[in-house]
Amino acid sequence: MALTKIIGSGIGTVTNQFADANMSAGSVVQAVTVVESNSFSTTSGTYADVISKAITPSSTSSKILIMAVIHGSAQVSNLTLRLAIHRDGTALTGQFNNYAASAGFIAQAIPCIELDSPATTSEVTYSIKGKVAAGSGTVSSGAVCTLTLLEIAG
Repeated sequence: MALTKIIGSGIGTVTNQFADANMSAGSVVQAVTVVESNSFSTTSGTYADVISKAITPSSTSSKILIMAVIHGSAQVSNLTLRLAIHRDGTALTGQFNNYAASAGFIAQAIPCIELDSPATTSEVTYSIKGKVAAGSGTVSSGAVCTLTLLEIAG
């Protein structure tokens, strides 16, 4: 389909009509994603980095939708793995428990989804971190993990 430019008086102006600041609430302003196969391993109650990505919101009223799928495996003995989404090193309220298993080897894909309101136009880094919350064993990920950040107009 061809694009047509209309020239004439009295038609108004469209200057900056499609700028990020003019997007209606709920519109996706930008999307960033990272896909990694880096391994993480944890056996203690300390969070270990799994995957992270930075985004710079265009407005302080924007929300960031964080969506991740973490592929992990565990050799477990009554082990509970806890995943948490962090913004600039601080855990958000949502935590995702998985691997509540009694014994043996488990491999699983774990989804993590959170909606955040960073209230800034400075760069923020979101990360998924994992730790063993109960039991004993080693959790690792050598499979592909994905993290997608969507800026939603506020």
